[in-house]
Amino acid sequence: MNKKYKVAVIGGHGLVARAIISDLHRYDFPMSELVIYGSKEHASIDLVVDHKKYKVVPLDEENVMSFDLVFFSSGEDLSNKYAELFIKKGARVIDNSSYFRNMKDVPLVIPEINESDLLNDSKIYANPNCTTIMLLLAIYPLHQECKLEKLNISSYQSISGAGKLALEEYVNESIEPSYRAKILPSKNSIKKSIYNNLLPVVDNINEDGFTMEELKIINESQKILHMKELEVNPTCVRVPTLYGHGITIYALCKEKINLERLKEIYNDIPYLRYKENPDYPDLKEVVGTPIVEVGRFRIDKYCEYTLDLFATSDNLIRGASYNAVQIGLSLIKLGVL
Repeated sequence: MNKKYKVAVIGGHGLVARAIISDLHRYDFPMSELVIYGSKEHASIDLVVDHKKYKVVPLDEENVMSFDLVFFSSGEDLSNKYAELFIKKGARVIDNSSYFRNMKDVPLVIPEINESDLLNDSKIYANPNCTTIMLLLAIYPLHQECKLEKLNISSYQSISGAGKLALEEYVNESIEPSYRAKILPSKNSIKKSIYNNLLPVVDNINEDGFTMEELKIINESQKILHMKELEVNPTCVRVPTLYGHGITIYALCKEKINLERLKEIYNDIPYLRYKENPDYPDLKEVVGTPIVEVGRFRIDKYCEYTLDLFATSDNLIRGASYNAVQIGLSLIKLGVL
């Protein structure tokens, strides 16, 4: 008989937590029990996902129970406070916050790229940033073929990446011209409306001028690819779309690029959908799916070692819930769980 696992999801009514619950069922994760934890103010409100109701257990130290696997999607503070408590009760933790990502002994994993890192039995496994996931899945086949040296990227990130309150703010701005922004683009920058606008700030601005989102992409890309020497130069932009991210990538390689050979390789990758001219990637075709669309391939006019391309993916599914669930399934496949 195939083993089934006691599973918990931390994050209650949050966007990513809801997506994880949906994907656990969609990809047939073998569960004997599924418990949803949330904040005390949400404990009296049933969570409805895919027409199914779930009771929400308030998250506090008294309610930490024994599980095989716990998915955290509740922010750095709660990951810091509660992850070890669940581990002491026998669980392994897959964390969607940034809290554990840069810790040396915690695997940061995209299963299609570095699944074997899960064999480092740390009990905690970090889910990468949504933009990092899209970026690396889009360029990994190129890296395998031509060896990356440098990445210049610009991301175009939807409002849902900032959470449910940011989505509500966008709606308020769209119906009330006098509404003053309170959330976007970040806690330590001047607040501006995202409605009919572009905001070149995603997450807080660091002392060196880079945002925390941009630093996440740099550090996480180097860690996942095991390439501390990889140069990554990102600019992240919040755009007035609800779901789905896009990214422009300038990839400098160590070997000359054969464009026709590369197109053949990309057409054979199951998690990618290559779009040949005159077609191109867009958001509407990837939202709600784990697919990353790639296209607009062209060799740089000034350097035959450089490829320019564009990619899109669903930030909540491919960039969060799907990857987290696939980490869990990989733990089973590898015999870790």
